[in-house]
Amino acid sequence: MNAAAGYALICFDSLNLLIDQHAIVSLENMVTLQDGEDEMKASEVIEGNACEVHSLTAHLGVANKIDTRCRYIVVLQADEQRFGITVDSVQSLLIQDPTLHSLPVCMSLSESPIKAYVQVEERIAFCCDVGALWCHINSSESRHEYST
Repeated sequence: MNAAAGYALICFDSLNLLIDQHAIVSLENMVTLQDGEDEMKASEVIEGNACEVHSLTAHLGVANKIDTRCRYIVVLQADEQRFGITVDSVQSLLIQDPTLHSLPVCMSLSESPIKAYVQVEERIAFCCDVGALWCHINSSESRHEYST
């Protein structure tokens, strides 16, 4: 992560992810997704930013349907790819140069988009590269049938 970039804390399924705030293209309200065809409506909510929308579990698995309990869709840009994930909250952080801690060996997986963690107030947030997250979402390992 670029230390001068500024960060956003996104939270879903009790997981806190720290991402480069400049990777966020837009933030959309999920209130319009409370009934009906969730996948179709999720794409319609993101006007002008047509992209895939995913709900992720705390283990970064792709859920089998959009989690309409989430409050927002965060649209992210990873290189040339734009995609959305459903989240409970988004917070812009004032920290510019967080102290990153290496993951314990038992948590370090080469294919994981999470490479470090940081303490944000009383919470632990996992540092996540948006490009690596996009690759992970599209990998076969993340495509299990997770219920939301």
